[in-house]
Amino acid sequence: MNAKKLKNKLLIIMTVLSTIIYLLWRIFFTLPFGEGKFAFTWGVMLLAVEVLGMIEAIIHFRSKSSIEYPERPNISDDMFVDVDVFIATYNEPYELLYKTVNGCVNMDYPDKSKVHIYICDDSDRPEMKELAKKFNVNYITRTERKGAKAGNFNNALKHTKSPLIVTFDADMIPMHDFLTATVLYFYLNEKVGFIQTPQSFYNPDLFQFNLFSEGRIPNEQDYFYRDIQVSRNKTNSVIYGGSNTIISRKALEEAGGFYTESITEDFATGMNIQSLGYRCYAINEVHASGLSPSDLKTLIKQRDRWARGCIQAGRKLNILFKKGLTLSQRFSYIAAITYWYSCIKRFIYIMSPILFSVFDLTIVKCNLLQTLIFWLPMYILNRMALKKLSNNIRSIKWTNVYETILFPSLIPSVILETLCISKKVFSVTKKDGADDDRSYRIRASMPHIILAVLSFIGIGRCISFIFETGTIGVSVVLFWLTFNLYTILMSIFFMLGRQAFRSSERFYVEDDCIVSDGKMQIKCRTNDVSENGVSIILDEPEYIDYKKNMKISIKTERYSTEFKAAIVQV
Repeated sequence: MNAKKLKNKLLIIMTVLSTIIYLLWRIFFTLPFGEGKFAFTWGVMLLAVEVLGMIEAIIHFRSKSSIEYPERPNISDDMFVDVDVFIATYNEPYELLYKTVNGCVNMDYPDKSKVHIYICDDSDRPEMKELAKKFNVNYITRTERKGAKAGNFNNALKHTKSPLIVTFDADMIPMHDFLTATVLYFYLNEKVGFIQTPQSFYNPDLFQFNLFSEGRIPNEQDYFYRDIQVSRNKTNSVIYGGSNTIISRKALEEAGGFYTESITEDFATGMNIQSLGYRCYAINEVHASGLSPSDLKTLIKQRDRWARGCIQAGRKLNILFKKGLTLSQRFSYIAAITYWYSCIKRFIYIMSPILFSVFDLTIVKCNLLQTLIFWLPMYILNRMALKKLSNNIRSIKWTNVYETILFPSLIPSVILETLCISKKVFSVTKKDGADDDRSYRIRASMPHIILAVLSFIGIGRCISFIFETGTIGVSVVLFWLTFNLYTILMSIFFMLGRQAFRSSERFYVEDDCIVSDGKMQIKCRTNDVSENGVSIILDEPEYIDYKKNMKISIKTERYSTEFKAAIVQV
């Protein structure tokens, strides 16, 4: 065992031990007996969410203690079998599908005649037929649209026959190496069910963009796909993400096809495949990128669907008693479902110091010394462990910010779905820009504004108490009020939004190029490119007549292109 692994193992052991000691203290010595029914009930609720959070953390630490990466088999070109590529679409714009199909057509493969691409159109649009014709790919539609995306893919299964199936959402553009980097894993053994690659995004996610943190924090989904998912390899409980995935047709057919009884068909389908004994893996290399939701309303609708769908799938498939799942798989999937209850947990954590400082309710019976002895070591070690074991992708601060932003919108959905009250209609995630206005964002931020006001009042009362009594007994409450206020203010700032000026994303690309006006040629290099333009850097000053039409030529080892251009800025 190398020094780094030993340090991580010691950190996990110390964190788990401090957590157990803290919970024992909380359970046996801190419940607010004799403080009234409401205070006692809230105290029990706070303890319950703490216990739940600690169990989730221990499961996560256990899975992170020994990461399992699948080996990359070396296979010859003739072993790359036929592959069907399914692109799901319902109402996405033509321009978006164009990029995805173009990416699929340009995927590398030893024998490209073995790659069969299908636009699976669930709305029978003429423009999608034209797109398929333009790229010389296949087009599949259906008249009865039951089962949403799962039904769409099941219909495609009936019209195809390749042993491997790739599923892409309409916006997910595969890189040239997607197939050559994933097909080989099916030669690890005969019972590989699917390979899940990360869902990466070529635009900043809404958290990065609205908080002006594009270069400071990773995409919010990176932590799940490149950290959590890979850690689930050990227990064979990798979650099928619905896109950027390659699946064994045999495994899929044995599982009854794509599961149609849940709004998150991917979550349920993956579990069904694993329950049959198939081995499924997640890899952390990015091989496709898509569009992250770019407005608040779309983001909330997406997370609402994910939350309801996971809870719904867990209930309908009965994880505790589902045949074929191992004990580790059951725990892992239960942890994935209980994650969506973190919205309730976040609300309880925020309200608890407010109830004490503003409404004079004792939620936890303890003094400052006891808190410093039992809580502080646990808190510090948990912060260190999360940051260390997530490879610095995620910290407690950003986890709290993300949860605080979303919890008011998710609590009603989580409670209703838990009570088996499901939504009748769900819309697909929009992929074509903003869908909310300032009034919607203000309404969505009202719970945060109310909590911010209460937190300010609580902070004021705590400071007043310290000065009046000369004691610091409420300092821990003051700490939590201040900590929570920071995340609440960040949430309000996020809700207010940020105006987007660019119509398309820029990508930093440095390639040699030539600019010419028909008479002269200037060698230069690209700095960044987008759908609408390119910025170039010259090695030395040159005079270029901005009134003339220009031609730019770019040539690399993999491709060459030439296009007309006009100078718009120097």
